[in-house]
Amino acid sequence: MNPIEPSEIKIKELISLFDKKKFDQLLKLSNELMDDFPNSILLQNIQGVVHTELKNYKLAKNLFIKVVNLSPNYTDGYYNLANILNKLDEKEKAIESYNKVIELDNNYFKAHNNLGNIYRKKGLNKKAIEFYLSTLEINSNYKVAYYNLAGVLQFYILDVENKKINKYLLHLLKEKIIVRPNSIAPNVLNCLFLNTNLKKNLSLINDKINNEDFNYVLKNLQENSLLMQFMKVCPIPDYYIEKNFVKIRKKILNQIYESNIDKNHINFLISLSKQCFLNEYIYAQSKDEIEKIKKIDERIINNLKENKKISDLEILCLSCYEPLTNFSWSNKIKFSNKLNEIFELHLNQHEIENQISKSIKSISKVEDRVSIRVKKQYEENPYPRWENLGLSINPRNIKDVINDSALNLDLKKLPKSESPKILIAGCGTGQHAITTASKYKNSKILALDLSFRSLSYAKRKADDLKIGNIDFIQGDILDLESIEIKFDIIETVGVLHHMDNPFKGWKILTSCLDNDSLMLIGLYSEKARQHIIQIKKKINKLKLQPNYNNIINFRKDLIENHNVHWNLIKSSPDFYTVSGVRDLLFHTQEHRFTISKIREYLDKLGLIFLGFEDQLVKESFKEIYNREVDLYNLDKWEEFEKNNPRIFAGMYQFWCKKI
Repeated sequence: MNPIEPSEIKIKELISLFDKKKFDQLLKLSNELMDDFPNSILLQNIQGVVHTELKNYKLAKNLFIKVVNLSPNYTDGYYNLANILNKLDEKEKAIESYNKVIELDNNYFKAHNNLGNIYRKKGLNKKAIEFYLSTLEINSNYKVAYYNLAGVLQFYILDVENKKINKYLLHLLKEKIIVRPNSIAPNVLNCLFLNTNLKKNLSLINDKINNEDFNYVLKNLQENSLLMQFMKVCPIPDYYIEKNFVKIRKKILNQIYESNIDKNHINFLISLSKQCFLNEYIYAQSKDEIEKIKKIDERIINNLKENKKISDLEILCLSCYEPLTNFSWSNKIKFSNKLNEIFELHLNQHEIENQISKSIKSISKVEDRVSIRVKKQYEENPYPRWENLGLSINPRNIKDVINDSALNLDLKKLPKSESPKILIAGCGTGQHAITTASKYKNSKILALDLSFRSLSYAKRKADDLKIGNIDFIQGDILDLESIEIKFDIIETVGVLHHMDNPFKGWKILTSCLDNDSLMLIGLYSEKARQHIIQIKKKINKLKLQPNYNNIINFRKDLIENHNVHWNLIKSSPDFYTVSGVRDLLFHTQEHRFTISKIREYLDKLGLIFLGFEDQLVKESFKEIYNREVDLYNLDKWEEFEKNNPRIFAGMYQFWCKKI
């Protein structure tokens, strides 16, 4: 009887050709073998895989159909067929094939993951999450599923108990490059309240709580690993938690002042210290607390003089109220190993940034009066302070990246540079620049900002994440023409509206665009910021200067004022850090735009509107305007915003290019 499959030697030869991407030779050899082995599953399958690589999807589909007909229990065959059906946008048939894979082998985790992707694209986020979780239950090390889960959690709010998800949220918060913690913060908060005893424990906190009950609460909080990690990587945007943390911090201070604290609470204190550092000490302090902080500081100084041991708990307590660099003894004591995290955060990073700032080059001296004020603001309060970031798994070429944004654009006319030059104009503390650097293959990023402190922070974070394709430069957009570089892509989000003359800045950026190059712009919406306009008027009326005490006290007044008009501001993540409040409410310069103003500027600059960036905004728009052409019609968008004035709360973010 003749064998059904070729010899092992021939199969290895085919695989070797595939690995070397010698697809023509592979197809020739496999076709020759097919004459002798017409019912070979392996030959049909490998040809299907090759045609998938060559994007001959219909041909690949027919081959995989033959495979599953020849072998109805061949899981890889159904999986490959499902992938092709998905690429051909035959979603229902793809779902059917993935389900067949799972029926044959429930542990085929990639089939679970890909089903999640299909349901996510269909807008069935709850079902997508179920499949991402089942993927991770099978293979908790599958990084792609974590990225996918993080992606859907940024657009869908979990509102029912699901204790299974907590361990995966914990993983997302521990990883440095999967997701920005603040983008999934609403879901982390919901899961803390729904799936843990956090609310029950915080409800026990009051001014009269005795030490025994207080220690019980701290013990329970410390055992909540999701909460402990969340505190370390994200300013927690929830006032209920904040007001209880303020009480807890005060109680801890009193215990330490009286040398009467349980040393087992050190891990909670480390997390609280990191939380206070991240939110830039936004929690209000009483006069009694300020006095006791002063006394503990004096106690440490005296103990140093007398060569007595310095208490870790005293250091931690003070680090919950001020950066350790504020204390005269901070560089004179040897920190215990238990405080390595705190030493790194408060002192080592500070020193690294000081050294980096000396090496950052400038393109010119900042002379514009508004630019000088904006520079001063971000030197005093670099914004935002952050820990983790969502980076791309694999860098891709411009065409593939831009294709995801579904722009009104002929992709064939995109820059074909093998090493695209990209400008991030106004990079702040580096989140935008580092994310972009991870996204575009072989890209060279120029990240420009007014503030040396922001750039030093950004460079330190880039070095930590081993991102080496960014040049951080200090300077003003107004002086960009002096560098005489043309860019393939320019991205400036949240920057132009802080210039004295946004049009002038935009015009200079346009002059730096190469032919067929793209520009991503982010601008404040007049309609979406009406509540902020009212608060800024109040600040101006009170003539409040943007210093630390005024920011803390004004924010406290907003919180305690039960005016419903202020509730919206309390939901902003920026409301929970000092630099965030300053950027949001106390900014030295702010312009706001309308869609008609954007249209006017685009016309004057000779730019074409290509489409908005925010996928969630576009999905909302398509529920009303379902023609594809409507996505690129600013008249339709103006009409949509009129009926949905908060839709651009996260700014107008859109792509454009030269006519």
